[in-house]
Amino acid sequence: MHEEKHIVIFSHGFGVHKDDNGLFSDISQILQEVQSIMFDYNEVDEKNNTLTVKPFSKQVEILKSIISEQKQIHPNAAIDLICHSQGCIVAALTRATGIRKVFLLSPLMDKGIERTIARYEKNPETIINLNGISKLPRSDGSISLVPAEYWQERKIEVPPIDLYNKLSEISEVIIIKPLQDTILGETSFAGRDEKIVVIELNGDHNFTHTRSELCEVIKKLM
Repeated sequence: MHEEKHIVIFSHGFGVHKDDNGLFSDISQILQEVQSIMFDYNEVDEKNNTLTVKPFSKQVEILKSIISEQKQIHPNAAIDLICHSQGCIVAALTRATGIRKVFLLSPLMDKGIERTIARYEKNPETIINLNGISKLPRSDGSISLVPAEYWQERKIEVPPIDLYNKLSEISEVIIIKPLQDTILGETSFAGRDEKIVVIELNGDHNFTHTRSELCEVIKKLM
């Protein structure tokens, strides 16, 4: 009997490349029987070692396009999404139909910009310009360029938990929360729809030292 194709589309976080600092690559390696699709939301300039962050509306368009393309190529495929941090918000805003499961890793629970700005302002080379282009130095030596449009769209006050609840109406939603998240701090999922499963794992925001446990959980739930 012919088995339907299984596709996983990865939705990465803020200011990083498509592999999400290796997180998605590690997950993909353990899901060898699945077709993994990674892509960049942002404009990458390898020559100048910069990455230009696109606003939420543009990122949603990109994800919609990727999903639509896969549905056209593989109309009978089972499609899952694995999202990390801000990539969870993008997936929730997209609300694409026909997605079987959506994994939200370290999901962003606050769309306010204050926490993000404060984190980057610890670096004296950071330039914050809410009316122009902000320059955020990264730990890998690259620079994220953030246009004003990004900050403006991020300040729109739609509680993330409401977005995740809406998403759970059309797909199975699984939140995987790291217990030592120093980026987002302690997050609460109060008000979530009872259909949304929450799994807690040891690890930091990127599951740096606990990726094997994370990968096993994802593989089992798939």
